[in-house]
Amino acid sequence: MSTYSGPLHSLTATFTQHRVAANLLMILMILAGVWGVKKLNTQFFPSFELDIITVGVTWSGAAAEDVETSIVLPIEEEIRSIDGLDTLYATSNQGRASFRLELLEGTDVQYTLDEVKQKIDGIRSSLPSDADEPVVQRIIRYEPIASLLLTSDRSSLEELRPLANRIERELLETGIRKIDINGLPTEEIAVQVPTAKLHALGMSLNDIAQEVGLRSIDLPAGTAAKEEGAKQIRSLSQQRDVEGFQQLPLIADANGRLVRLGDVADIEWRAKDQQVELNYRGQPAVLIELRRTENEDSLKAAKLMHTWLQDAKTDLPEGAELIVFDESWTKVQARIDLLLKNGLGGLVLVIIILFLFLNARVAFWVTVGIPVSFLATLAILYMIGGSINMISLFGLIMALGIIVDDAIVVGEDTLTHLQMGESGLKAAIGGAQRMLAPVVASSMTTIAAFLPLLLIGGTIGNILIDIPTVVICVIVASLIECFLILPGHLHHSLHSKKDLHPSKMRTEIEARVNRFRDHYFRRVVRAAIRLRWATIASALGIFIIAIGLVMGGRVKFVFFPAIDGEDFTANVQFTSGTDDRHVRDFLNHLDSTLRATDAELGGGLLTVAVQEVGKINTDRRTAGPTTGDEFGSLYVEMIPVDTRDVTNREFVAKWRERIEIPPGVEKFTIDQSRTGPRGKPVEIKLIGTDIGALKQASLDIQELLKGYQGLSNVDDDLPFGKPQLIYSLTPAGEASGLRLQQVGRQLSAAFNGIEVQTFYEDQDEVEVRVMLPDDERNQLRSLESIPIVLPDGSTAPLANIVHFEPKQGLDSLQRVDGQLSINVTADLNEAVANANEIIADLREGALPAILGKWGVEASFEGKNRNQRETLADMKLGLLIALSLIYIILAWVFASYSWPITVMLAIPLGLTGAIFGHALSGLDLTILSLFGFFGLSGIVINDSIVLVTFYQKLRASGMAVEAAIEEAACQRLRAVLLTSLTTIAGLTPILFETSLQAQFLIPMATSIVFGLAYGTLLILLFIPAVLTVLENTKRRLGLRLQYS
Repeated sequence: MSTYSGPLHSLTATFTQHRVAANLLMILMILAGVWGVKKLNTQFFPSFELDIITVGVTWSGAAAEDVETSIVLPIEEEIRSIDGLDTLYATSNQGRASFRLELLEGTDVQYTLDEVKQKIDGIRSSLPSDADEPVVQRIIRYEPIASLLLTSDRSSLEELRPLANRIERELLETGIRKIDINGLPTEEIAVQVPTAKLHALGMSLNDIAQEVGLRSIDLPAGTAAKEEGAKQIRSLSQQRDVEGFQQLPLIADANGRLVRLGDVADIEWRAKDQQVELNYRGQPAVLIELRRTENEDSLKAAKLMHTWLQDAKTDLPEGAELIVFDESWTKVQARIDLLLKNGLGGLVLVIIILFLFLNARVAFWVTVGIPVSFLATLAILYMIGGSINMISLFGLIMALGIIVDDAIVVGEDTLTHLQMGESGLKAAIGGAQRMLAPVVASSMTTIAAFLPLLLIGGTIGNILIDIPTVVICVIVASLIECFLILPGHLHHSLHSKKDLHPSKMRTEIEARVNRFRDHYFRRVVRAAIRLRWATIASALGIFIIAIGLVMGGRVKFVFFPAIDGEDFTANVQFTSGTDDRHVRDFLNHLDSTLRATDAELGGGLLTVAVQEVGKINTDRRTAGPTTGDEFGSLYVEMIPVDTRDVTNREFVAKWRERIEIPPGVEKFTIDQSRTGPRGKPVEIKLIGTDIGALKQASLDIQELLKGYQGLSNVDDDLPFGKPQLIYSLTPAGEASGLRLQQVGRQLSAAFNGIEVQTFYEDQDEVEVRVMLPDDERNQLRSLESIPIVLPDGSTAPLANIVHFEPKQGLDSLQRVDGQLSINVTADLNEAVANANEIIADLREGALPAILGKWGVEASFEGKNRNQRETLADMKLGLLIALSLIYIILAWVFASYSWPITVMLAIPLGLTGAIFGHALSGLDLTILSLFGFFGLSGIVINDSIVLVTFYQKLRASGMAVEAAIEEAACQRLRAVLLTSLTTIAGLTPILFETSLQAQFLIPMATSIVFGLAYGTLLILLFIPAVLTVLENTKRRLGLRLQYS
């Protein structure tokens, strides 16, 4: 029956002839897909691991400079040579050292984690003895699901604590696996001993702490009387309340009377100092954050939460309230609904086109292949560890038009031979076997175009990797459906030519298409062949104009579109030492002006506004917070963007008009959340050896940035900190034999307290600390009278031992790869300015002079660094894609020159994509470039169809120009049909007004406009190029091979 040989051709023939094989395979693919859908997790972005390790060391009370000298530098020196380390960030804050190790891709993170722990353990003895143990851990990425705000107008924060703990337990029991609670301060039992009591007792704080530790303890003493039933011997002396510690024996006085701890100390159960406090509408609040673990489904977890909420809200104490906000799962659901709606719209358009241009039975079976291939794709996606997310769904929509291209070619060829009189079986087998090589070749070129996108590294690559993954899976599934299922269906539904009964509409459409082809299009093709140089020059000229639009800035490039989120944060920093009451007053002012702004704009725009006293955080998703009494923030969430007419920028502008900045505020910013990778649009990293020169260079650059329109919130990460008192030993102190370290340890005990022990009350950790009373620690005058224990055991007032000198301190010191650094950052209004243009102007303008003046170096970080790294990967990917496409085409055509002719379609598609962005008023983005890659593989298929048919005509003996003209005319419908189905699949996205879809539109624009323009030009430009190629070869006496 078949004239083709080979295992694939035989397999195709077997499945076509067999009565049930095609249907069995189709059912198997459907069942596998249904299984995959049930197993696949639903989430916002694809799952990926972060190659990041963090190290944290707490050293209470230490200044940033001391933290750098005593902790950061030793650890940095030890770990900076670790294999696989890309960048090492180190931060010295007051009382804490933090390290962030970003590893090279492909590094064994667990092995590196163990190595870091070993190296730090090796130098632990050289770190300050009173510093906490270093905490080394790998960063694990958890997607947010939703947040709950627990508040009450009748309960204090301490009364909310057991309720918050109960809520956490109940949510964990429902099946939500990751819950974080914020706003519940760590508690302590503060044992406050006045200086006068210490003098009277002749004791130090360390002495009292030692006594408390020895007397308040649960201590096992072993097992006794084994022959009589074995009894465990234990001491249960651990005190767990204020009364118990008050009754704790301390010492006996000179008269033999027992002195208890409560006799010399004020003991209080309270929250520790420097804790972040949450408030909602003036009431204490607790934030409960629900997060998705790697194997958890966002939508299922959200359903569990809402089921629990229905019962929980009725069981709350009087006055208590649970507010649900930051519901990220709704964004997942909204994006799924959005893409499914647009995907369905595209599917309808594709089906309409199929039924307009193809026989009804052929169109039906081609259409059936779409859900079958999609379901098989979902099964493959699950098996390779994928998920249903916004990116993978868009990959499916992108593949919607591509998926039918193979089936259209096979179906049309089968239909053509059936019309020529062949039987249904012979036509179906022949159509599949004849089209096997060209269809596989065209599919391979599309895969080759998408394959390099898998190589893009970084966060962007991890997020967008599902697009090439899904498209490649779809193509593989469609090839299976096209050659093993479709021929069998065509065989059983089209037995002979008698089964072809076109309707009146189909007959009319066919007649109109033929009339257009023979009377109009043929003339245009002849003109393009006759005026071949003009045709080529015109296409080249339009291509140069398109490139000029980009190079000239008429079509701008924005790495990632800045799309409004639904939240923003107002951050305030007062002068160091400011009482937190001033912070609270200003936050209340912000809250009241916020609600007044909401009322002015119609009301109902706000979801929640949460005050955080003692903390600022410019990016709740990624950046670490800065804490201290002088800091405060107001987190605001608005209703979804698509449900309001007021943008974030408009709301914030109105709000700013009402805000009155009080005296003492050093910095005030309002940071709006935006989609995309972390980092600021403008972020300049300064590196040097002198912190003073770095700070001066930063101040000069900040003034420079303030001169650019569109930039706001210009700042750096080296704020001046609290004033410092630098102590040194007096001659009397040196004569006593004291060392500075001994003095420092006693001062730390006095002001930071001595942690004696820790115990658990319910789920909460409680520390027992011995310290001076608050009024002594908070008053500078009491500093001089603190008793210092001398080496001989006697005590002396601090004023006799040391003297002090004032100095301005720093809150934070940053280091990158062993060098001091400062980051200067700015936000950007993309409606006013372009980050790339500003950065280019800085490079060529005043920035080099500032750097030279202060002797520092600079690099552009943040989003610009992400852009550079991603574009570098994409340039390599483009080279790989073009090379793979050329190799595939050279193999198919058995020629070195034919592939070049076919690949000339690529710049035509690029031209259309650029003009599409210009006409739509869109900037080019990273998603546009992803679209370019996909477009390259898709648009080339039309060129393959045309050139392959031309070669067939030439091989049959037809003259050059006649063969070119006939190839263009005869393949017009096939070229238009394959292009129109792809365009139709993506067209609904272009008209989507939802803000949720805005970052996908540039990718769809690249493909739709690129393919539309490319298809038109291919039918004219390629014939002109073929004519020139044939004439050139003939003049040179060379002969073209027609495969």
